[in-house]
Amino acid sequence: MESNIEKLKALVGKCRVGMLGCWEDEETPIRFRPMSHVDVDDSGNLWFFTSADPEKMEQLKKHPAIQLTYSCENESTYLNISGAAHLSTNKGKMRELFNPYVKAWFPRGLEDPGIALLVVRPLEVEYWVSDENKMLQNQRLMGREEAIGAKDLHGKLHV
Repeated sequence: MESNIEKLKALVGKCRVGMLGCWEDEETPIRFRPMSHVDVDDSGNLWFFTSADPEKMEQLKKHPAIQLTYSCENESTYLNISGAAHLSTNKGKMRELFNPYVKAWFPRGLEDPGIALLVVRPLEVEYWVSDENKMLQNQRLMGREEAIGAKDLHGKLHV
């Protein structure tokens, strides 16, 4: 039987770019920014490269709660992840996860003084997956009889 972490890895593996929402302060609504994860580890943590600016570090210390959403239309997979985040400057982990895609954002590589890792620890993952093709989905939206019995899968994982 698939564990919750294995299920999380499979779901997130279908998607590359998510929208990460963080609190800036008590008066400001959650601010979302696109982020591309580089790994989901065996504990279920999602790893992202990011800039280590002091303001971002302070925000995450004050407000570690995050929302991370993925909309993977080609795979008919949609995720909403609630969790906590922190920044890490662990050079060993950065060496392990660094890849050519990251180099596009950090041309100086690991020598870039502003490079850091954002670690997201999921607490709850809500997901929606459709196993039907796009034509059947469109037929169902139009109320076509032959599409009424099609299945969508919705669930929650506690990681």
